[in-house]
Formats: sequence, structure tokens, C-alpha cells
Amino acid sequence: MATRAYLRQPGLEIPRPELHLAGKLSVIFLGLLGLGAVAGGIALTSKPDGSVMHFDVAILGGSPFTDFFVPGLILGGLFGIGSFVVAALGLRHARIAPFLAFAVGCGQMIWIVIELTIIGEFSFLHPTFFGVGLVIALAAVPWGWPTFQAWRRSR
Repeated sequence: MATRAYLRQPGLEIPRPELHLAGKLSVIFLGLLGLGAVAGGIALTSKPDGSVMHFDVAILGGSPFTDFFVPGLILGGLFGIGSFVVAALGLRHARIAPFLAFAVGCGQMIWIVIELTIIGEFSFLHPTFFGVGLVIALAAVPWGWPTFQAWRRSR
């Protein structure tokens, strides 16, 4: 039997997230992340030896990967295509979009930290894309807050 906590109160509508400043920032930065990640993913999977991006496979020595193919798939698929999907959901005012944007932003920051830990080399792209993830995550909070609050009240 369901408890009261799982029942929605009748008459309370959960609003769709509006694309005010925070939503627009999230969608724009999701698009930028998507472009960069798809480009990087294509480069890494097309030449898994890293030659397209002037990477040496030796930097993967502390990782479970022997070449850049799987990291390229993760980069292009999860952060590339995934960012575009979340941006499209945001443009459609899907209730889940701000929460997925927060997850993508946090995931991007985690990806950069793990990448730096494994490869041990620093590029200007690391703080740039860490910053992109940070902007996405920070903007997603006020963007999704009204939807979250209404959802909580409806329980």
C-alpha cells in the first residue's frame, strides 16, 4: 500500500521550468559543451592513438585504457550527445531538464578532475571545460528550483 508521501495532492500543478536567465545560460553552455565534446569524441575515436589531437598514448598509463577510443566514446556520447539532448529538453521546458543539466554539469567537473588525475598533464582546456560544467550546474539550481519546490509541495 502506498504511503501518503508518494501520493500527489489533487489540484497542485508542477510548473514547467521557464527559460529565464538561468535556464538560458544552462542551455547555451550545454550547447557549447556538446560542441566541444562531440568534436573531441570524433577526434579521439577516429584516431584512437591520439595523433589527431597530438596526444601520446603513454599518458593513459595510469588508466584502464590502452588507447583513446573508449574515452572518446564517453566524451562524445555522454557529454556531447547527452548535452545536446538536455539542451533540447530545456528548450521544450521539460520538467526534468534542469535536474539533468545539473547532473551533466557536475559530471563534467568530475570528468575533468579524473582526467587530470590520470594523465597528470594540464591544458588550458581543463579549467575552461571545468568552468563550463560549473556554470551549467550553478545555473541549473535556480532554473529548476521552482519546479522542485512545487513537486515537494505536491507530495
